[in-house]
Amino acid sequence: MKILLVDDKPHVRDTLKQVLEQQPFNYEAILEASCDQAAIQLIETQQPDIIVTDASLLLLFKGAMLDRLEDQFLPSKIIVTSSHEFVLHAFGKGGIDTLRKPIDMDELKSALLNTSFGSHQENVYGDLQEIQ
Repeated sequence: MKILLVDDKPHVRDTLKQVLEQQPFNYEAILEASCDQAAIQLIETQQPDIIVTDASLLLLFKGAMLDRLEDQFLPSKIIVTSSHEFVLHAFGKGGIDTLRKPIDMDELKSALLNTSFGSHQENVYGDLQEIQ
């Protein structure tokens, strides 16, 4: 399994990567990108199974990345992160898993496990260890 982390903040990607490396599932690679264009290149060349991306990066290009994902790379599962509840609600209606920022580590683990096994479960926001 290949996982792609897309966020413009390196500390967020670093923290997410540390959490992923401690999870109980096997992964082939954890890839990182700081913008949509780099993410699109990695998606096209590496075809990740799971993409964890900041919603603002998807919106900057008017959904170009999401459109390309839907058209060309349907097998990829997407987890969208945002600090804006209305954004998460919109993506959640499309069947995409969402995580509210600051990201709760237990929610991230749950979303990754659910996504890796192909099931969808509503996330509950809490006050545990978080990344902003």
